[in-house]
Amino acid sequence: MSRLEKVSPALVTLIQPAVGEVKQTVQYANAAGVIRTIFFHPIMLGSHHSHFKDGILVEVVRRNKRQDVLAAGGR
Repeated sequence: MSRLEKVSPALVTLIQPAVGEVKQTVQYANAAGVIRTIFFHPIMLGSHHSHFKDGILVEVVRRNKRQDVLAAGGR
């Protein structure tokens, strides 16, 4: 965020609510006992992602030879 603030302070103001939601989501995951690395993909493309265009989509995946989506949800 500090790098972005130097480049475009106006953009920081626009995305600050989304960054707050991401931070809160990580805090909830940590409180629930999640210890694995959490990856964020801000530009998620795909047909099932269109249902979550105004909020956060969470996917639980199993990484093996192919990536299996075990659960997905959001608001």
